[in-house]
Amino acid sequence: MKRNKLFIDTGAWIALMVEADFYHHKARSYLENLDISVQRLTSTFIISETYTWLRYRVGYKYAASFLDVISRSKASGALVVIDCDMDTLELAEQLLKDFSDQRLSYVDAVSMGIMKNEKINKVFGFDQHFYLLDFEVVPV
Repeated sequence: MKRNKLFIDTGAWIALMVEADFYHHKARSYLENLDISVQRLTSTFIISETYTWLRYRVGYKYAASFLDVISRSKASGALVVIDCDMDTLELAEQLLKDFSDQRLSYVDAVSMGIMKNEKINKVFGFDQHFYLLDFEVVPV
């Protein structure tokens, strides 16, 4: 049986970690109702971006807590963290060229490359750029 996969983007992590975030309740509710059989994945790029955002905008306590969540989730098997290879980075750079008319970040392009390579079609986040490659963005 093929296991459903869900890529978790920076926006989702921020919303989950920061109660004052506009999307906090929506993100928390989505995650709490997510079927346990869905494989949750993120990347080292997303971890880096999220940590930096939390550290600079809401403080060290939030950033450190985020790393603790990641560590516990990995240890329990609830989260897979993907480290990028050169093929994924080359695909990301091609996506940046292909969508040069869009305000696409390098991390977004790497995430899209990972999703294409890992055959993931659903992303948990709030970034509409994922629609460029017909990925499903959840929660709606």
